[in-house]
Amino acid sequence: MKLNKSNDIDILVKTPVKLIADEPVIFTIKNNSNFTYIIDPYGFVGNSYWMLNNKKLDPVNFSRGYRSREAIDCKNDLIILKPKQKMDTTLSLNFMERGIYDFSKAGNYIRVAESRHNEQNGMPLICKQYINELESKGYRLLDDSIDAKIPFVR
Repeated sequence: MKLNKSNDIDILVKTPVKLIADEPVIFTIKNNSNFTYIIDPYGFVGNSYWMLNNKKLDPVNFSRGYRSREAIDCKNDLIILKPKQKMDTTLSLNFMERGIYDFSKAGNYIRVAESRHNEQNGMPLICKQYINELESKGYRLLDDSIDAKIPFVR
């Protein structure tokens, strides 16, 4: 299932996704272009929520704290996707999501994700100097959006 709008980059996930506690979802990112792209795995920000049997789930709690990143972490965190390259990785489809949900009930779970990845989002700002260096070499920061309803199974 393709999650994003861009033609240059495909963000894909095999559906239905297995809903397994404490196991991250693996996404496939494919560069269809002749350009090298910079993707921040924590750079997608927007609106997201869970649905169970077509009804919006309310979080049972919220995570506290936040992910801290110093400029030195940028080289390790950012994904550099070369022309025609394909990779499997984890992504946060909405970095601002703090909800903790109860997945113990049987039924059809859907993850609704609407988010953007661009230079205005909070996490890329920390890495701005490193991103500017890469852009001066011809790399492009991904400017894309996700608008998806991802089915999950238990």
